[in-house]
Amino acid sequence: MQASQLGVLREDPHEDMRLLLENYTAAALASALRDREDTLQLCADLLSNNRIDELSKILRPYEPKFIHQRRHSRGKVLDFSKGGFSQEIIELLRKGLNRMPRRVSTAHSKRAGVVLPLCNVEGVPCILFEKRSRHLRAHADEVCLPGGMVSEGGDKSIVQTCLREMEEEIGIEPAAATVLGVLRCNWGEVHHLVGVAVTPVVCFIGEVGMSQLNPNPSEVSECFTVPLEMFTDSERWVHKKHYAPFSLVAHILYGV
Repeated sequence: MQASQLGVLREDPHEDMRLLLENYTAAALASALRDREDTLQLCADLLSNNRIDELSKILRPYEPKFIHQRRHSRGKVLDFSKGGFSQEIIELLRKGLNRMPRRVSTAHSKRAGVVLPLCNVEGVPCILFEKRSRHLRAHADEVCLPGGMVSEGGDKSIVQTCLREMEEEIGIEPAAATVLGVLRCNWGEVHHLVGVAVTPVVCFIGEVGMSQLNPNPSEVSECFTVPLEMFTDSERWVHKKHYAPFSLVAHILYGV
């Protein structure tokens, strides 16, 4: 192949392969490969029968100008102009997460799950956070997401771990949370940083008011929400090796 080829998602072949492997399941890639083979065989048949007009219609979308147009149009797909997480946005997020590989590694002895709780606060899309109790032995008084260690023999799945912990910590019942999917993560890298293989599960918990939450004082000192648009403010991010601290007015969030 020539060096000028545009690839599937990115022009750089290494970046292209990384994105494909990290964002699509083996079944999705196999299906795409089968579709590609069918298309190539059809094109070969049209060419051999000199049906150039039909061949041109099939190949035209692969011209560079049309590829660039499609990639540019993928830039912004979530429209919050109508306020908050709408059902349409929730479905887009669910579909995007379901295209990611969902295999959870079991190679690590210590495994945990955390919930990324998406919510609306008076029509504003937000993420819900907790602040751990200052009396805890580990990570006391730090901001975190709801979650905890997998209960071996008790939890049937990592999703069950997350929903159980969220109910225990802040009183949100599993039935009130819509599970959208699991974020892909480099389990070995996270385990290397914190000593635990952490699986993030994305949930939508609807419209949230502080009166609806019931923090367990033995584990959680307070709950608060952060509007999504604040995470797009580059001035709030402080980049350090292995961590990505995010600064709020009253809190600092540390990410792995």
